[in-house]
Amino acid sequence: MPTSPQFNFNNPSVTNNVDYTKHEYQYNYTRIPPLAMVDTLPAKEDFSITWYRLLVKQLKIIFVNTLITNRGNRGSKSLRDDIRNFIFESVRSEALPTQLNILGRVLQIAPQLLLARMSKDYREVDELLLSVIKDCGLSIFRDLLGRINTRLERGHPTGHVSSLNDYSKLLPVIDIPQFANTFLEDESFAYMQVAGFNPLMIERVSRESANFPIEDSHYQAVMGNDDSLELALKEGRLYLADYKILDNAVNGTYSKYQKYIYAPIALFAVPKAEDSNRSLQAVAIQCGQNPGAHPIITPKSNKYAWLFARTIVTIADTNYHEAVSHLGRTHLFVGAFVLATRRQLPDNHPLSILLRPHFEGTLAINDAAQRLLIAPVGAVDQLLGSTIDNSRVLVALGLRSYGFNGAMLPKQLKQRGVDDPNLLPVYPYRDDALLIWNAIHQWVTDYLSLYYSTNQDVQNDTALQAWATEVQALDGGRVPDFGENGSIQTLNYLIDAATLIIFTATAQHGAVNYPQKDLMSYAAAAPLAGYMPASTLKGEVTEQDYLNLLPPLEQAQRQLNVLTLLGSIYYKNIGNYSPGHFPAQVTPLLDKFQKNLIQIEEIINDRNLHRPTYEYLLPSRIPQSINI
Repeated sequence: MPTSPQFNFNNPSVTNNVDYTKHEYQYNYTRIPPLAMVDTLPAKEDFSITWYRLLVKQLKIIFVNTLITNRGNRGSKSLRDDIRNFIFESVRSEALPTQLNILGRVLQIAPQLLLARMSKDYREVDELLLSVIKDCGLSIFRDLLGRINTRLERGHPTGHVSSLNDYSKLLPVIDIPQFANTFLEDESFAYMQVAGFNPLMIERVSRESANFPIEDSHYQAVMGNDDSLELALKEGRLYLADYKILDNAVNGTYSKYQKYIYAPIALFAVPKAEDSNRSLQAVAIQCGQNPGAHPIITPKSNKYAWLFARTIVTIADTNYHEAVSHLGRTHLFVGAFVLATRRQLPDNHPLSILLRPHFEGTLAINDAAQRLLIAPVGAVDQLLGSTIDNSRVLVALGLRSYGFNGAMLPKQLKQRGVDDPNLLPVYPYRDDALLIWNAIHQWVTDYLSLYYSTNQDVQNDTALQAWATEVQALDGGRVPDFGENGSIQTLNYLIDAATLIIFTATAQHGAVNYPQKDLMSYAAAAPLAGYMPASTLKGEVTEQDYLNLLPPLEQAQRQLNVLTLLGSIYYKNIGNYSPGHFPAQVTPLLDKFQKNLIQIEEIINDRNLHRPTYEYLLPSRIPQSINI
């Protein structure tokens, strides 16, 4: 066993940096009321230049893809000339206020980038964007790039599609996601519940529900006459995705479009034990909480009625995903701990040393999201189904209902009744996430045990107890259900708490963020809003009704651009700590953790040989922190 590193938990001298830091890290509860966010982003929390380079590389791809879609080559000799000419046009024509005249300043900074012939890989665009961002930060996007986008959108496709193929025309440079080829299949729809962008909804059914009056005739039409609802319920094979939290959501509008969002209920079932294929199957959908207002639709209903109902479920899933699973329960969940850690733990405190690498970029991306994405007329307002105020309320509801102690992965799975692989054999998210959770838990146990030998050591750590108090305080992080009677009494609890924070900042965020590119950027497969009312299901649903439910092309292009960007930036992977970050005594423990991650990578790769590929929890694809 390595010699324990020395740290005096009760030495007042170690708190000097904390007293200073409290002035830098102030809470704000009005950005997304009543949640805790940083008031003014400290300079030290800004993104690194390496992160910015990753950002501009993806921005360039999106820029070129959009330019080709909207303007083509405009008859010039090459696309490279068209890109250069577009930049010149933007510089010459935009009458920006002096303080926002960024493009003019770019010409002063690097005129050769624009005057020379554009290279084949358009790397000049990388340098151009990097020059702007280095000079001004992400604050330029709302004003400057918004103005550029206005020019870029001239000639963009508009209106509802007459064929799903119309969506593919939005991707001349970006590869069409593989999901675009499979999303119409019922097997794919069900698989999303266990391995999709939001594999966190389904719960095992323990009793019949009065507001979802499904009958044996519905069930047996899909699962066969040799099965029944009673038998499936008894054997624990029924699962529900209930989006009740969206009930009474206020439908949003954007531009000329009325948007729609509902609170559907979807029933899934696992075939009987003797069946060879025990993957989850979709059984029935009710597109709202009131059975009198919403008929039950099954795969045996009219083809387009079923697709329509399925799409309403997917819309609810994308909205829940973005507001609750993604923004609320990863970004803002971790953000509260970043603030409390900076304010209460000295830099040389062992818990601070352990957590800080998992906080890099989190306050910065949360701050940018609040100003750019969740603001009025931002991407959330434009694209999601409800109003911007309703979306912000959903974020708050989702996080405030997420008690810390119940959020531990094993507890979450048990609470939803999805922890038993004998009952739910195919659940890639569960199976892979548990591997990562257990590896992090072992690493945290090994690390913290160097510093705390007994529960009394934990109780006597004044900085740690101040941290725990602030995390849950009304004038602090406002994290619900944290601690053991308001404090941290045991080493085991401290280990579990640190594990949950690190798991959320790494694996959980990875599982919900990166599918945005692969599974959500193609609007037909994962619409962020509906554009036809659910009442359409009361009549004979046609193919065009289904197509009109999907986002119009201008909305589909915005969705493509935003979600491709958010799902493309990988900055530092889990376990990749900076050299010298930990004391020497920690080295063998860290080596053990990194070897565990390598073994997990091999296990998941082997699993993917025997199931539809699920790669979002491969350690090599899990970033170290929430930074996008």
